[in-house]
Amino acid sequence: MAFLQEIQDLPCLEFASGEPPVEVSLLIPARNAGEVLEHTVSTAHAFLSRQFGSNFEIVLIPNPAAGNPADHSIDVSEALARRYSQIRVVPHLSPPGKGAALRTGFAQSRGRLIFFTDADLPYELDFFERATVELRRGVDLVSGNRRLPNSHFHMPVTLLHLAYARHRLGLWFNRVVRFLLPIHTTDTQAGIKAMSRDLALKAFGAQVCPGFFFDLEFFMTAAGQGFLHTELPVTLHLNSEKSTVRVLRESILAGYWLARITYRHFRGRYGSAAKSKVSGSMILSGYENCSLGTRFFLNARWYLTPYLEMVRHLPKSGTILDLGCGHGLLAKAIALTRLRCQVTAFDHDETRIRLAETAAKNIGNLRFRVNGMKFPEQKFNGITLIDVMHYFPPAAQKELIDQAYAALAPGGRLLVREVEPEAGIISSLNRFYEKLATSTGFTRSKSEDLHFRNTAQWEALFREAGFQVRSERCSSIFFSDVLFICERGV
Repeated sequence: MAFLQEIQDLPCLEFASGEPPVEVSLLIPARNAGEVLEHTVSTAHAFLSRQFGSNFEIVLIPNPAAGNPADHSIDVSEALARRYSQIRVVPHLSPPGKGAALRTGFAQSRGRLIFFTDADLPYELDFFERATVELRRGVDLVSGNRRLPNSHFHMPVTLLHLAYARHRLGLWFNRVVRFLLPIHTTDTQAGIKAMSRDLALKAFGAQVCPGFFFDLEFFMTAAGQGFLHTELPVTLHLNSEKSTVRVLRESILAGYWLARITYRHFRGRYGSAAKSKVSGSMILSGYENCSLGTRFFLNARWYLTPYLEMVRHLPKSGTILDLGCGHGLLAKAIALTRLRCQVTAFDHDETRIRLAETAAKNIGNLRFRVNGMKFPEQKFNGITLIDVMHYFPPAAQKELIDQAYAALAPGGRLLVREVEPEAGIISSLNRFYEKLATSTGFTRSKSEDLHFRNTAQWEALFREAGFQVRSERCSSIFFSDVLFICERGV
């Protein structure tokens, strides 16, 4: 019976509107958690008090299994609510599932920002401090990613083999997710997230999955309705691991809900493309008179490169510089989705610039120039260097980063996308693609020598120049590109 409930769509639920009276709502679903809740609440309460004073609430969502008298989560939650004025208890009895419980808790929440984590606090809470900074900058969804280079695991040696096996299973699941859906993160299932209330309203409103795979619907809503998403590394304390039987059950549920969510995606249930309604056909229009080879290259480039995802990291107004713009796909995407921005795009290849100018002749906030990699004498709010740095030797790479920092206005943002050369087979595909593009003339460089750095080396270089930097995967499943989001301090 419980399994059948876990494959049924959630019913519609109304959410209260109006101005939220508190800054933060931390949602904590609790099942069989009576023994850990007191420590969890005292730790979370102390942390949130330091960050937000008294301007927060902790919403405990006890959801005991039917017919389980040993689960005292409701009693413990109510006792804690009597001790702490910021605690609210919202029991959830049916249907079973973490996603359903969180939705019930959110319906009674009052925070402008919505956080959630698990009842045993497996993730260190400093994630929420860093996530708050991103949310206040305009990001809508901040997810934890256990696979980022700076994430850390703490666990007993006896759990290593189980954790590794589950990690490998998770990697395969994530590859299937990214193949079927427009999701680019390498970790959809981390149990710690932070978001704006606007996104939470849309995502919980679209949610049908009651169980653990509801996270996919949040990423789909963010992607489908133009919300800005970023991810942060986490520190995870793992003290137990699920049994093989439970993993098998979850695998069956994963297959069902992945198929169900994919079907809903193609029906447009999570929104389409982005709020700006910019599509691939709009970006690719204007290149019809190019050669067949060029049109094929541009179509492949568009569908293998998440340009719209990159654009969401750029300011919504001001001046943007796209250096090494090529045929202008990214520059067009920026201009069409950032209507309050003035976009300038440079490339050393005159033929490509002329093609780009023809394709963008009706876009008023975009201009192209033949100018190589020289920075003009003005300040920009955003600069992009996408798939170009590896054409330059290390000394020139450092010089370009220093020049980009000097050309940015305070608070400006630099986006750099580069190949991760230490990602196994898919890195080899990247290298082959870049060599092929250069040798055939699709990518025109003064040298066929390519100079790659790994993620840690790039991040060190950006920090040395003065940037605050974070990185995230930014490619199709066939490649290993990493996007570096570098911010100049105010």
